Amino acid sequence: MDFLHFLDSGAHAIAEGAVLERVRRDPRLVLDPQILHGGLIYEAAGRARLTEIHYDYIKSARDAGLPILTFTDTWRCSHKAVEASQFRGRPVNEDNAGFLTELRASFGEGPSIFVGGLIGPSGDAYKPDDSLDRRAARAFHQPQIDALVGAGVDFLHLATAPNVEEAQGVADAMAATGLPYVISFVIRRTGVALDGTPLAAAMRRIDADASRPPAGFSVNCVHACALETALDAVATADPDVCRRILAFQANTADNEVEELDGSEELRTEPAAVFAANLARVRERFGLRVVGGCCGTETGHIEALARKLTCEEVSG
Repeated sequence: MDFLHFLDSGAHAIAEGAVLERVRRDPRLVLDPQILHGGLIYEAAGRARLTEIHYDYIKSARDAGLPILTFTDTWRCSHKAVEASQFRGRPVNEDNAGFLTELRASFGEGPSIFVGGLIGPSGDAYKPDDSLDRRAARAFHQPQIDALVGAGVDFLHLATAPNVEEAQGVADAMAATGLPYVISFVIRRTGVALDGTPLAAAMRRIDADASRPPAGFSVNCVHACALETALDAVATADPDVCRRILAFQANTADNEVEELDGSEELRTEPAAVFAANLARVRERFGLRVVGGCCGTETGHIEALARKLTCEEVSG
């Protein structure tokens, strides 16, 4: 089943959990200051650790009989960042996509494993004033998007967008590729993106203005309770908009983004609590894909996969 058929089918899936936060805290690994974990595939210890993390997430889904969305380790691998890094001139995005595609092949037949080409914002994900305007954003992100598409990813994914104007530029670039794409915002529990735009308004702007609308929208890097409060507010004002939210990747800490930004302390919660929170939000708002973000590890995704499988069987 390809990604378009998955979207049309109405089936549910899980998304993998944190990768960057886990390797960032690993004392054995050194991340490039420009592209962060995007260069780890080029050295033995880094590649082995990425393999272990992604493999365990995929295995959690396979053991539960669920499809999974995985993401290339390219959140900070814009063309500008790669050229400023020690990996200048190397096809970093293509090589990361190839790495995940090869890992997927090692699992053989079974529930679908979708590889998403991941990009992040041009600036700080928690500071909307660092963002680009729409036209500049399209030009900035286009080379990375084209590289990921050329490498054969199944869909494109903008994560942790703090500013709607930049998200519109990314949508313009992604829409031009013909590949399915998802736009994911960081939001506040009041139901607004970090630049203050109501989530419903942000989604409607992108749907209306892009030459081809996203396959769906997503929220990531907030706690499930924060999203639940936000979607309560969104649904009260505009009940139809929640149907456009395809996915949610949750943090394990119920803190505001400013409290988590650059925190050296790992704030987490038990896997069973994490899974119960996501299952509740998924059920209430009809989310098709749920997974993890900051603070999550393999145990969180295992618990989530088991919880969702049990609910589907009992339902």
